[in-house]
Amino acid sequence: MTVEDLKEALEAFIKNELPELQKMEDYYSGKHNILNKKDRSDKKKDTKLINNYPEYITTIATAYFLGKPIAYALQDDKLKKDFEKLSEYLATEEEQQENFEHSQNCSIFGKSYELWYKNLDNTIGNVVVDPRDCFILRDNTVKKEIIAAVRWDKTKNKEDKWVYTLEVYDSTSVTTYEFLSDSDKKEVPTVKGETKLHGFNQVPIIEFLNNKRGNGDFKNVISLIDGYNEATSTAIDDMKDFTDAYLVLVNMGGTTDEEIERMNKNKVMLINEQGDAKWLVKQVNDSYAQNNKNRLNQDIHKFSMIPDMQDKEFSGNSSGVALGYKLLALEQLAAQKEMYFKKAINQRLQLMIDFYNLKISPKDIQKVFTRNIPKNLVEAADTAQKLQGIVSH
Repeated sequence: MTVEDLKEALEAFIKNELPELQKMEDYYSGKHNILNKKDRSDKKKDTKLINNYPEYITTIATAYFLGKPIAYALQDDKLKKDFEKLSEYLATEEEQQENFEHSQNCSIFGKSYELWYKNLDNTIGNVVVDPRDCFILRDNTVKKEIIAAVRWDKTKNKEDKWVYTLEVYDSTSVTTYEFLSDSDKKEVPTVKGETKLHGFNQVPIIEFLNNKRGNGDFKNVISLIDGYNEATSTAIDDMKDFTDAYLVLVNMGGTTDEEIERMNKNKVMLINEQGDAKWLVKQVNDSYAQNNKNRLNQDIHKFSMIPDMQDKEFSGNSSGVALGYKLLALEQLAAQKEMYFKKAINQRLQLMIDFYNLKISPKDIQKVFTRNIPKNLVEAADTAQKLQGIVSH
Protein backbone atom coordinates (compact mmCIF):
# COMPACT_ATOMS: atom_id res chain seq x y z
CA MET A 1 0.00 0.00 0.00
CA THR A 2 1.34 3.42 -0.94
CA VAL A 3 1.33 6.40 1.38
CA GLU A 4 -1.21 8.09 -0.87
CA ASP A 5 -3.54 5.08 -0.64
CA LEU A 6 -3.22 5.14 3.13
CA LYS A 7 -3.94 8.86 3.19
CA GLU A 8 -7.18 8.49 1.25
CA ALA A 9 -8.32 5.50 3.31
CA LEU A 10 -7.63 7.18 6.65
CA GLU A 11 -9.29 10.43 5.64
CA ALA A 12 -12.35 8.55 4.39
CA PHE A 13 -12.63 6.60 7.65
CA ILE A 14 -12.24 9.69 9.84
CA LYS A 15 -14.76 11.65 7.80
CA ASN A 16 -17.39 9.03 7.01
CA GLU A 17 -17.28 6.34 9.70
CA LEU A 18 -15.61 7.55 12.88
CA PRO A 19 -18.19 10.26 13.79
CA GLU A 20 -21.05 7.76 13.57
CA LEU A 21 -19.15 5.17 15.62
CA GLN A 22 -18.37 7.78 18.27
CA LYS A 23 -22.02 8.80 18.36
CA MET A 24 -23.01 5.20 19.14
CA GLU A 25 -20.46 5.08 21.97
CA ASP A 26 -21.71 8.41 23.32
CA TYR A 27 -25.32 7.25 23.41
CA TYR A 28 -24.34 3.96 25.06
CA SER A 29 -22.35 5.92 27.68
CA GLY A 30 -25.25 8.28 28.42
CA LYS A 31 -24.05 11.29 26.44
CA HIS A 32 -27.28 12.01 24.57
CA ASN A 33 -28.19 14.89 22.29
CA ILE A 34 -30.43 16.53 24.89
CA LEU A 35 -27.34 17.57 26.85
CA ASN A 36 -26.60 20.02 24.02
CA LYS A 37 -30.08 21.53 24.16
CA LYS A 38 -30.12 25.29 24.69
CA ASP A 39 -31.86 26.50 27.87
CA ARG A 40 -35.07 28.47 27.42
CA SER A 41 -33.80 31.14 29.78
CA ASP A 42 -30.38 32.36 30.84
CA LYS A 43 -31.66 32.67 34.41
CA LYS A 44 -32.89 29.10 34.83
CA LYS A 45 -31.42 25.81 33.67
CA ASP A 46 -33.73 23.42 31.84
CA THR A 47 -34.01 19.80 32.95
CA LYS A 48 -32.02 17.42 30.76
CA LEU A 49 -32.83 13.83 31.69
CA ILE A 50 -30.96 10.89 30.18
CA ASN A 51 -33.00 7.72 29.79
CA ASN A 52 -30.25 5.30 28.84
CA TYR A 53 -32.17 2.95 26.59
CA PRO A 54 -29.02 2.17 24.52
CA GLU A 55 -27.28 0.60 27.51
CA TYR A 56 -30.44 -1.36 28.35
CA ILE A 57 -30.86 -2.56 24.76
CA THR A 58 -27.23 -3.67 24.49
CA THR A 59 -27.27 -5.37 27.89
CA ILE A 60 -30.42 -7.38 27.16
CA ALA A 61 -29.48 -8.26 23.57
CA THR A 62 -25.94 -9.32 24.47
CA ALA A 63 -26.90 -11.28 27.58
CA TYR A 64 -29.71 -13.12 25.77
CA PHE A 65 -27.56 -13.96 22.75
CA LEU A 66 -24.23 -14.78 24.37
CA GLY A 67 -24.77 -14.83 28.12
CA LYS A 68 -24.01 -18.55 27.93
CA PRO A 69 -20.72 -19.64 26.28
CA ILE A 70 -20.58 -21.13 22.80
CA ALA A 71 -20.11 -24.91 22.89
CA TYR A 72 -18.03 -26.72 20.27
CA ALA A 73 -18.55 -30.34 19.22
CA LEU A 74 -16.54 -32.46 16.80
CA GLN A 75 -18.63 -34.20 14.15
CA ASP A 76 -15.93 -36.63 12.93
CA ASP A 77 -13.91 -38.57 15.51
CA LYS A 78 -11.15 -39.16 12.95
CA LEU A 79 -10.19 -35.51 13.39
CA LYS A 80 -10.02 -35.71 17.18
CA LYS A 81 -6.31 -34.87 17.37
CA ASP A 82 -6.74 -31.70 15.33
CA PHE A 83 -9.80 -30.74 17.36
CA GLU A 84 -7.85 -31.15 20.61
CA LYS A 85 -5.23 -28.75 19.26
CA LEU A 86 -7.90 -26.14 18.55
CA SER A 87 -9.50 -26.83 21.93
CA GLU A 88 -6.47 -25.28 23.60
CA TYR A 89 -8.14 -22.03 22.63
CA LEU A 90 -11.80 -22.92 22.13
CA ALA A 91 -14.20 -22.76 25.08
CA THR A 92 -11.59 -21.26 27.39
CA GLU A 93 -12.43 -18.42 29.75
CA GLU A 94 -10.44 -16.04 27.56
CA GLU A 95 -12.36 -17.08 24.44
CA GLN A 96 -15.69 -16.71 26.23
CA GLN A 97 -14.80 -13.21 27.40
CA GLU A 98 -13.61 -12.19 23.93
CA ASN A 99 -16.80 -13.50 22.34
CA PHE A 100 -18.88 -11.50 24.80
CA GLU A 101 -16.86 -8.35 24.08
CA HIS A 102 -17.36 -8.89 20.35
CA SER A 103 -21.10 -9.31 20.87
CA GLN A 104 -21.24 -6.14 22.96
CA ASN A 105 -19.26 -4.18 20.37
CA CYS A 106 -21.56 -5.46 17.63
CA SER A 107 -24.60 -4.36 19.61
CA ILE A 108 -23.18 -0.85 20.08
CA PHE A 109 -21.25 -0.22 16.86
CA GLY A 110 -22.61 -2.89 14.54
CA LYS A 111 -19.16 -4.47 14.19
CA SER A 112 -16.07 -5.60 16.07
CA TYR A 113 -12.54 -6.65 15.13
CA GLU A 114 -10.15 -9.35 16.30
CA LEU A 115 -6.40 -9.01 15.73
CA TRP A 116 -4.22 -12.12 15.76
CA TYR A 117 -0.48 -12.12 16.42
CA LYS A 118 2.39 -14.58 16.70
CA ASN A 119 4.38 -14.85 19.91
CA LEU A 120 8.11 -15.46 20.19
CA ASP A 121 7.50 -19.05 21.36
CA ASN A 122 5.60 -19.75 18.11
CA THR A 123 2.22 -19.69 19.83
CA ILE A 124 -0.54 -17.37 18.68
CA GLY A 125 -2.86 -15.01 20.49
CA ASN A 126 -5.47 -12.42 19.77
CA VAL A 127 -7.04 -9.24 21.10
CA VAL A 128 -10.41 -7.54 20.62
CA VAL A 129 -10.01 -4.24 18.74
CA ASP A 130 -12.43 -1.33 19.14
CA PRO A 131 -13.98 -0.56 15.71
CA ARG A 132 -13.10 3.10 16.22
CA ASP A 133 -9.44 2.10 16.20
CA CYS A 134 -9.49 -0.04 13.09
CA PHE A 135 -10.76 -0.02 9.52
CA ILE A 136 -10.47 -2.49 6.68
CA LEU A 137 -9.86 -2.26 2.94
CA ARG A 138 -11.62 -4.58 0.48
CA ASP A 139 -11.07 -5.56 -3.12
CA ASN A 140 -13.55 -4.72 -5.86
CA THR A 141 -14.69 -8.30 -6.49
CA VAL A 142 -18.21 -9.56 -5.92
CA LYS A 143 -17.21 -11.05 -2.55
CA LYS A 144 -15.53 -7.83 -1.37
CA GLU A 145 -12.69 -9.74 0.28
CA ILE A 146 -10.50 -8.04 2.89
CA ILE A 147 -7.12 -7.16 1.38
CA ALA A 148 -5.75 -5.04 4.23
CA ALA A 149 -6.60 -3.74 7.68
CA VAL A 150 -5.36 -0.64 9.48
CA ARG A 151 -5.12 -0.23 13.24
CA TRP A 152 -4.43 3.36 14.25
CA ASP A 153 -3.92 5.36 17.42
CA LYS A 154 -2.75 8.79 18.54
CA THR A 155 -1.09 9.91 21.78
CA LYS A 156 0.70 13.01 23.01
CA ASN A 157 4.43 12.96 23.69
CA LYS A 158 6.45 14.98 26.22
CA GLU A 159 6.69 17.89 23.77
CA ASP A 160 2.87 18.04 23.67
CA LYS A 161 2.81 16.90 20.05
CA TRP A 162 0.43 14.31 18.66
CA VAL A 163 2.09 11.01 17.77
CA TYR A 164 0.12 9.04 15.19
CA THR A 165 0.82 5.33 14.85
CA LEU A 166 -0.65 3.22 12.06
CA GLU A 167 -0.21 -0.52 11.58
CA VAL A 168 -1.16 -1.75 8.12
CA TYR A 169 -1.75 -5.51 7.82
CA ASP A 170 -1.87 -7.33 4.49
CA SER A 171 -1.85 -11.08 3.79
CA THR A 172 1.82 -11.56 4.72
CA SER A 173 3.21 -8.60 6.64
CA VAL A 174 2.53 -5.62 8.86
CA THR A 175 3.97 -2.17 8.13
CA THR A 176 4.20 0.48 10.83
CA TYR A 177 3.86 4.20 10.15
CA GLU A 178 4.60 6.85 12.76
CA PHE A 179 4.57 10.64 12.50
CA LEU A 180 4.15 13.81 14.53
CA SER A 181 1.60 16.60 14.35
CA ASP A 182 1.73 19.97 16.10
CA SER A 183 -2.06 20.18 16.26
CA ASP A 184 -4.98 17.80 16.55
CA LYS A 185 -5.37 17.43 12.81
CA LYS A 186 -6.14 14.22 10.98
CA GLU A 187 -2.90 14.13 9.00
CA VAL A 188 -1.12 11.14 7.49
CA PRO A 189 2.48 9.93 7.46
CA THR A 190 4.81 10.78 4.61
CA VAL A 191 7.45 8.16 5.38
CA LYS A 192 6.94 4.40 5.31
CA GLY A 193 8.06 2.67 8.50
CA GLU A 194 9.21 -0.81 9.43
CA THR A 195 7.79 -3.87 7.64
CA LYS A 196 7.86 -7.37 9.11
CA LEU A 197 6.15 -10.72 8.57
CA HIS A 198 3.19 -11.34 10.87
CA GLY A 199 3.28 -15.14 10.53
CA PHE A 200 -0.09 -15.80 8.88
CA ASN A 201 -1.09 -16.42 5.27
CA GLN A 202 -4.04 -14.02 5.42
CA VAL A 203 -4.88 -10.61 6.84
CA PRO A 204 -4.81 -11.44 10.59
CA ILE A 205 -7.84 -9.31 11.45
CA ILE A 206 -11.31 -10.85 11.62
CA GLU A 207 -14.45 -8.75 11.28
CA PHE A 208 -17.51 -9.58 13.40
CA LEU A 209 -20.75 -8.08 12.06
CA ASN A 210 -24.05 -7.57 13.86
CA ASN A 211 -26.04 -7.80 10.64
CA LYS A 212 -25.66 -7.34 6.89
CA ARG A 213 -25.44 -3.54 7.10
CA GLY A 214 -23.20 -3.46 10.16
CA ASN A 215 -25.70 -1.47 12.25
CA GLY A 216 -25.91 -1.58 16.04
CA ASP A 217 -29.01 -2.61 17.97
CA PHE A 218 -30.15 0.88 18.99
CA LYS A 219 -29.08 2.94 15.98
CA ASN A 220 -32.55 3.01 14.40
CA VAL A 221 -34.30 4.13 17.62
CA ILE A 222 -32.05 7.05 18.56
CA SER A 223 -34.62 9.60 17.37
CA LEU A 224 -37.25 7.91 19.57
CA ILE A 225 -34.86 7.95 22.52
CA ASP A 226 -34.25 11.66 21.93
CA GLY A 227 -38.02 12.16 21.94
CA TYR A 228 -38.41 10.26 25.21
CA ASN A 229 -35.61 12.27 26.83
CA GLU A 230 -37.34 15.45 25.68
CA ALA A 231 -40.75 14.30 26.94
CA THR A 232 -39.55 13.33 30.41
CA SER A 233 -37.43 16.46 30.75
CA THR A 234 -40.32 18.69 29.67
CA ALA A 235 -42.54 17.02 32.26
CA ILE A 236 -40.10 18.02 35.01
CA ASP A 237 -39.86 21.56 33.64
CA ASP A 238 -43.67 21.79 33.61
CA MET A 239 -43.72 20.73 37.25
CA LYS A 240 -41.14 23.39 38.08
CA ASP A 241 -43.20 25.98 36.22
CA PHE A 242 -46.22 24.94 38.27
CA THR A 243 -44.39 25.46 41.57
CA ASP A 244 -43.04 28.79 40.31
CA ALA A 245 -46.55 30.18 39.76
CA TYR A 246 -47.27 33.93 39.81
CA LEU A 247 -49.69 35.56 42.29
CA VAL A 248 -52.12 37.81 40.43
CA LEU A 249 -53.64 40.72 42.42
CA VAL A 250 -56.82 42.05 40.76
CA ASN A 251 -57.86 45.69 41.39
CA MET A 252 -55.01 46.04 43.89
CA GLY A 253 -52.65 48.11 41.77
CA GLY A 254 -51.60 50.28 44.69
CA THR A 255 -50.06 47.39 46.60
CA THR A 256 -46.45 48.15 47.52
CA ASP A 257 -43.45 45.83 47.76
CA GLU A 258 -43.50 46.24 51.54
CA GLU A 259 -47.14 45.13 51.70
CA ILE A 260 -46.43 42.09 49.55
CA GLU A 261 -43.49 41.15 51.76
CA ARG A 262 -45.67 41.57 54.87
CA MET A 263 -48.44 39.42 53.37
CA ASN A 264 -45.90 36.72 52.52
CA LYS A 265 -44.53 36.80 56.06
CA ASN A 266 -47.86 36.83 57.91
CA LYS A 267 -49.68 34.57 55.45
CA VAL A 268 -52.60 37.03 55.57
CA MET A 269 -54.04 39.12 52.73
CA LEU A 270 -56.66 41.85 53.05
CA ILE A 271 -58.71 42.27 49.86
CA ASN A 272 -61.24 45.03 49.21
CA GLU A 273 -64.69 44.42 47.74
CA GLN A 274 -63.58 44.78 44.11
CA GLY A 275 -60.24 43.03 44.62
CA ASP A 276 -59.16 39.45 44.12
CA ALA A 277 -56.03 37.29 44.35
CA LYS A 278 -55.30 34.09 42.48
CA TRP A 279 -52.41 32.00 41.22
CA LEU A 280 -51.42 32.13 37.56
CA VAL A 281 -50.16 28.66 36.71
CA LYS A 282 -49.24 26.86 33.50
CA GLN A 283 -51.95 24.46 32.38
CA VAL A 284 -50.47 20.99 31.97
CA ASN A 285 -52.23 18.11 30.23
CA ASP A 286 -50.86 15.23 32.30
CA SER A 287 -52.80 12.55 30.41
CA TYR A 288 -51.51 13.66 27.02
CA ALA A 289 -47.93 13.87 28.30
CA GLN A 290 -48.09 10.40 29.88
CA ASN A 291 -49.68 8.85 26.79
CA ASN A 292 -46.94 10.37 24.67
CA LYS A 293 -44.23 8.89 26.90
CA ASN A 294 -45.95 5.49 26.91
CA ARG A 295 -46.16 5.48 23.12
CA LEU A 296 -42.49 6.43 22.76
CA ASN A 297 -41.46 3.74 25.25
CA GLN A 298 -43.46 1.11 23.38
CA ASP A 299 -42.01 2.16 20.02
CA ILE A 300 -38.44 2.05 21.34
CA HIS A 301 -38.91 -1.54 22.48
CA LYS A 302 -40.83 -2.53 19.34
CA PHE A 303 -38.36 -1.19 16.81
CA SER A 304 -35.25 -2.30 18.73
CA MET A 305 -36.86 -5.76 19.12
CA ILE A 306 -35.99 -5.71 22.82
CA PRO A 307 -38.89 -6.63 25.16
CA ASP A 308 -39.87 -4.36 28.02
CA MET A 309 -39.14 -6.45 31.11
CA GLN A 310 -41.47 -4.20 33.13
CA ASP A 311 -44.39 -5.23 30.92
CA LYS A 312 -47.24 -6.93 32.78
CA GLU A 313 -46.96 -9.93 30.44
CA PHE A 314 -43.65 -10.79 32.12
CA SER A 315 -45.38 -11.13 35.48
CA GLY A 316 -45.84 -14.47 37.20
CA ASN A 317 -49.40 -14.87 35.93
CA SER A 318 -48.54 -14.60 32.25
CA SER A 319 -49.10 -17.59 30.00
CA GLY A 320 -46.27 -19.34 28.22
CA VAL A 321 -47.79 -18.34 24.90
CA ALA A 322 -47.75 -14.67 25.91
CA LEU A 323 -44.13 -14.91 27.00
CA GLY A 324 -43.23 -16.69 23.79
CA TYR A 325 -44.71 -13.89 21.72
CA LYS A 326 -42.95 -11.25 23.82
CA LEU A 327 -39.61 -12.96 23.18
CA LEU A 328 -40.27 -13.65 19.49
CA ALA A 329 -38.71 -10.42 18.21
CA LEU A 330 -35.68 -10.83 20.49
CA GLU A 331 -35.23 -14.39 19.25
CA GLN A 332 -35.29 -13.20 15.63
CA LEU A 333 -32.66 -10.61 16.52
CA ALA A 334 -30.50 -13.27 18.21
CA ALA A 335 -30.87 -15.63 15.24
CA GLN A 336 -29.56 -12.93 12.92
CA LYS A 337 -26.65 -12.22 15.27
CA GLU A 338 -25.83 -15.93 15.42
CA MET A 339 -25.68 -16.22 11.63
CA TYR A 340 -23.04 -13.50 11.29
CA PHE A 341 -21.19 -14.51 14.46
CA LYS A 342 -20.76 -18.05 13.13
CA LYS A 343 -19.20 -16.68 9.97
CA ALA A 344 -16.57 -14.84 12.02
CA ILE A 345 -15.99 -17.90 14.22
CA ASN A 346 -15.34 -19.99 11.09
CA GLN A 347 -12.82 -17.42 9.88
CA ARG A 348 -11.13 -17.55 13.29
CA LEU A 349 -10.98 -21.35 13.12
CA GLN A 350 -9.60 -21.29 9.58
CA LEU A 351 -6.84 -18.90 10.62
CA MET A 352 -5.77 -21.28 13.42
CA ILE A 353 -6.09 -24.33 11.17
CA ASP A 354 -3.86 -22.76 8.53
CA PHE A 355 -1.29 -21.63 11.07
CA TYR A 356 -0.95 -25.10 12.63
CA ASN A 357 -1.33 -26.85 9.24
CA LEU A 358 -4.23 -29.03 10.42
CA LYS A 359 -6.50 -31.19 8.25
CA ILE A 360 -9.70 -30.31 10.07
CA SER A 361 -12.18 -27.83 8.59
CA PRO A 362 -14.40 -25.27 10.39
CA LYS A 363 -17.39 -27.19 8.99
CA ASP A 364 -16.26 -30.27 10.95
CA ILE A 365 -16.91 -28.40 14.19
CA GLN A 366 -20.45 -27.77 15.36
CA LYS A 367 -21.00 -24.41 17.08
CA VAL A 368 -23.81 -24.54 19.63
CA PHE A 369 -25.35 -21.25 20.75
CA THR A 370 -27.60 -21.42 23.82
CA ARG A 371 -29.95 -18.57 24.66
CA ASN A 372 -29.53 -17.15 28.13
CA ILE A 373 -33.07 -17.70 29.37
CA PRO A 374 -34.44 -19.64 32.38
CA LYS A 375 -34.82 -23.28 31.44
CA ASN A 376 -38.26 -24.28 30.21
CA LEU A 377 -39.56 -20.78 30.92
CA VAL A 378 -42.52 -21.11 28.55
CA GLU A 379 -43.54 -24.53 29.86
CA ALA A 380 -43.15 -23.40 33.46
CA ALA A 381 -45.32 -20.36 32.82
CA ASP A 382 -48.03 -22.52 31.23
CA THR A 383 -47.98 -24.91 34.17
CA ALA A 384 -48.10 -22.09 36.71
CA GLN A 385 -51.11 -20.51 35.00
CA LYS A 386 -53.01 -23.79 34.81
CA LEU A 387 -52.41 -24.40 38.52
CA GLN A 388 -53.81 -21.00 39.52
CA GLY A 389 -56.64 -21.63 41.99
CA ILE A 390 -55.93 -25.36 42.14
CA VAL A 391 -52.96 -25.50 44.47
CA SER A 392 -52.17 -23.26 47.44
CA HIS A 393 -49.19 -20.93 47.48
